[in-house]
Amino acid sequence: MRPTHGPTQDNQMKHPSDTIVAPIRKQATDALRRARKLPVGPHRNDLRQLAIGLRWLEKQRLKATGRDQATALQAMRDSQS
Repeated sequence: MRPTHGPTQDNQMKHPSDTIVAPIRKQATDALRRARKLPVGPHRNDLRQLAIGLRWLEKQRLKATGRDQATALQAMRDSQS
């Protein structure tokens, strides 16, 4: 009889609290949680917009990091040629 999950599956599956969360992502999450506690209105909308902006900034940072790594890798390849 085969086990239903092996050691590789256990190592790949991590609990969400085990992952490292960027501070900007945590701030966005906190802003959304605060917004949910408020009644519908301008203060709630402001917090929601703040959270959306923070998440957008984080995504742009990740994209820029990826572009920088790709550019550095291409420069290394060009210098070796």
